[in-house]
Amino acid sequence: MRTVLKLFIKDYTLFFRDKVALSLTFLIPVVLIFIFGKVFGGLESGIEHLQVGFINNSTAPVAQKLEKVLDSTKNFLLVKKYKDDKGNVIQYDTNVMKNHIRAGKFSSALIIPEDAFTDTSKSLKLKFFYDPKNEFEMQLVDGMLQKIIMQQIPELFQKSMMRQAETDLGKEKGSSFNSEIARTVNKYYKVDTSFILNNNPDTQNDTGRAGNIFGNIVDIEKQQLVGKEVANPMATRSVGGWAMMFLLFTITGSATSLLDEKKSGVMIRILSAPVTRSHILWSKYLFNMSLGIIQLSVMFLFGFILFKIDIFSNIFNLILIVLAASSACTAFGMLLASLVKTTKQADGWGTLLILMMSAVGGAWFPVSFMPQTIQFFSKLTIVYWSVEGFLAVLWRGAGFTDIWQYLVILVGISVAINIWSVYNFKRGNVF
Repeated sequence: MRTVLKLFIKDYTLFFRDKVALSLTFLIPVVLIFIFGKVFGGLESGIEHLQVGFINNSTAPVAQKLEKVLDSTKNFLLVKKYKDDKGNVIQYDTNVMKNHIRAGKFSSALIIPEDAFTDTSKSLKLKFFYDPKNEFEMQLVDGMLQKIIMQQIPELFQKSMMRQAETDLGKEKGSSFNSEIARTVNKYYKVDTSFILNNNPDTQNDTGRAGNIFGNIVDIEKQQLVGKEVANPMATRSVGGWAMMFLLFTITGSATSLLDEKKSGVMIRILSAPVTRSHILWSKYLFNMSLGIIQLSVMFLFGFILFKIDIFSNIFNLILIVLAASSACTAFGMLLASLVKTTKQADGWGTLLILMMSAVGGAWFPVSFMPQTIQFFSKLTIVYWSVEGFLAVLWRGAGFTDIWQYLVILVGISVAINIWSVYNFKRGNVF
């Protein structure tokens, strides 16, 4: 037992000597807990500052109040104008709004039509255009819109109920019915029912109690603009994110094999031949990039076979995104290999960075769920631009003119990281 105890102490001694491994042992779970807490903890108060297209074609007081309420809520950021090719700021119309949703500029839009609430309306008419590339996001948006309308515009309850009763029962009987409802509710539920018979649209009352008494009186016409023909929406939306995460792990492990080759003496034997360090780096880069292309291609091919993901109708643009994503991932792996000193450090830092990029880059859940600060950092990751590129190709069927910005950013990231990696290799002691 004494020998076992000494060996036990020896393992802890070695563990505490490796400061990098020690910090990563506790850093990785803390960082992931923080990210998950920010995402799912924030859902309790709803999405914040989600961009939603908005057009108000109605002059009804209710429509004007709805616009004012949505403008003041922290959940949504209403997008009412856009810039044309000449830089002119133009108010949105319905056709342009639809095209921008199809192009992925934002995921949904709320339209208040001209006849949203007329003198004879029984309900508030709204139109909701959406791109369900993140289905959970759309469900939350839909639910929050209805909740805000119900809670913040109490006059809708009053007017809709009274008009419905008068339409079905006639003017005289309807008025009598409304009065009787008010008396009954007041008697049994001890609720102030003055709002039921009050015709002043600006009356402020307890909207929560009104919402408990009345049902849904908002008529939302929903129109899905993107993804109707997608055979397996969930698999199509998620395949790019998972493919990127696994590719990063594969490329990182392959790139850091330089450290193993140095430790085993293989590097010395290679350098004894007529081979330069540049030859070694280029061979590693080309090998890792080809490995990335093969892995992504195999994953998408299996997605086609197992889940009927349509990879062939837009195959040329898909290949371009695969090439750009593989190049960026390979550059990341080479950079990691140039910065660390041991494979253990490479594994620790690689795991931390890859999981962080996957979490905030949209591989696991929509970026729109995250706080604004994290959304800013999302756009600094390889995962974000790769996932958005795959969604554009597979989900929206985007052409080259719509994906060129993803290609430029991914290639730009690759070039910048490669320059940094080469500099580190030249000044370091990897070889």
